Amino acid sequence: MSRQRGSKNKPKPPTVEQFAFSTEQRIRLVANLVVEKIVEDQKFGNELISILEQRDVAN
Repeated sequence: MSRQRGSKNKPKPPTVEQFAFSTEQRIRLVANLVVEKIVEDQKFGNELISILEQRDVAN
């Protein structure tokens, strides 16, 4: 069955469960997630370094 004429590549309106973000809001969201991940990785890295240093002192 073929598509209706003119129906191709039209964005669907957001449903009740979806949010409509502007381009700037999307960029900010992704940037914040990246920054949070970097901070989380740095904290874990610092904890790992201190654990390894404690093992070196014990030996």
